[in-house]
Amino acid sequence: MKNFYPEKEIVPFESVSIGMQPIIDGIKEAGSPVEVQRTVYILTRNESANGRSVINGTNAWGVQSDSGKWPDKWDYAIAATAVKNENRTGKERGFVVFDTLENGIKFMCERIQARGLYIGGTTKKITNVPIHTPTELAINYYREWVTGNKNYNPTKQEIDNFTSMYNQSTKLFS
Repeated sequence: MKNFYPEKEIVPFESVSIGMQPIIDGIKEAGSPVEVQRTVYILTRNESANGRSVINGTNAWGVQSDSGKWPDKWDYAIAATAVKNENRTGKERGFVVFDTLENGIKFMCERIQARGLYIGGTTKKITNVPIHTPTELAINYYREWVTGNKNYNPTKQEIDNFTSMYNQSTKLFS
């Protein structure tokens, strides 16, 4: 496993339960467009078991330190890395530890907007398609963020769960 942040301290991996409210508050304070806020909320719920499994208390999205260097403007916010076997593959992976939860949230909002992974956006990394509906967002979340496979077809249950969370997000972020 390659660590793209060898200058950062490697700290023990910790799964921290912080709940969703501090994350919701941080998303609202980040100042991103509403649809970006909604996507970050859904990704947080999916990737952190509703805020119950946050990497070292600052990374609720599984942001990795072994898949490449993130834009330099985020170097100040990446405090350390931690290593754990990935849930989906069982493979050893490196994860980013942010200096604060707030900076982790700002990072996610910026990256989701930059990748076009929100309603009104156009995905830029894998599928390169415009997103108009919650269903299209769900499909592209699984293709762009979860699997990295432009041909992956999420199950009906995956889409239903995602669109249900999207509907809940419209009540929180408007």
